Amino acid sequence: MNVDLPRRSVLGGLAGLAAVPLLAACGSNDKQSATVGAGSDGALKEVKVGYIADGNGASTVAIADKQDLWTKHGLKLRKSVFTNGPLAIQALGTGDVDFAYIGPGALWLPMSGKAVVASLVALGQSDRVIAQKGISSLKDLAGKPVGVPEGTSGDMLLNLALKKEGMATSDIKRVVMDPPTVISAFISGQIQGAAIWYPHVATIAKRKPDLTEVVKSSDFPDLAFPSAYVAAPNITERAELLRRFQAVAKDANQWNHDHRSEVIDLSATFLKAPKDGLEAEAKYVDVLSTPELVAKSTDGTVDKWLDTLSDLFVSIGKVKDPAKAADYYLGAQYAKA
Repeated sequence: MNVDLPRRSVLGGLAGLAAVPLLAACGSNDKQSATVGAGSDGALKEVKVGYIADGNGASTVAIADKQDLWTKHGLKLRKSVFTNGPLAIQALGTGDVDFAYIGPGALWLPMSGKAVVASLVALGQSDRVIAQKGISSLKDLAGKPVGVPEGTSGDMLLNLALKKEGMATSDIKRVVMDPPTVISAFISGQIQGAAIWYPHVATIAKRKPDLTEVVKSSDFPDLAFPSAYVAAPNITERAELLRRFQAVAKDANQWNHDHRSEVIDLSATFLKAPKDGLEAEAKYVDVLSTPELVAKSTDGTVDKWLDTLSDLFVSIGKVKDPAKAADYYLGAQYAKA
């Protein structure tokens, strides 16, 4: 099935894996003055948002902070940073966050009823299966240790690639580890391959410039890989909070679309991260304009992207009976926010 992919190259971003959030929630933007979107008493409504510390995963929060979009739409932010989408969705379940960023590799969780999608962030093709020098194909990794952050877009790409090659997971030595461990293990030679994504690939390449990219997201052109902000399934019972967050997301998205080079600088400052890695990641990110995203959210295009991905997750055993996108993507609410 051909998917209506946008014009530019794309990034999913993607969620990495680890055992704990990197940072406890912290306050941001404590203004209490009356603002556009605030309640009748002028008070700001607290919103707890989780993000991931890479360019795509942090862009919405970084832009909204810089442009004071939270206050504009009557919100006061408490933000938390996570290393992967599955952990962020767990935090939704415990009420630690109201909205959380995930990459495409974690979308099987909303498809399984664990969350709903409040807004899309970008489309992407940043994932890679990389290998040490001298290894030129996935089949060359048979029997060798491959580092994989489980439940992430890297994991998803690896499963896709194995299936395409007629291989099974058991044909490699799959080693589950979080992204920082993947980086150090690959650089030290403890693993021969890794299922990881930019900017982590760029970080590894600085130390291992002779690595091989044996599989790329672009090897699967019929699939769209969206990243998204998700919420607990009952978020529609908090309709005003949902509306305000989606309004922030729409404004941040348009600024992101219109100021791509500035977003790199902004994200580097926000994350205290090297700019070159974020530049490498940005090459694989496609941020649609907000009017385009609204149109695709209401004409069935986004539903088609998600339902096509759900077929993939069924084929690789992540989910047995996924919901239809229309049941968990809040596209109509996003369009109206």
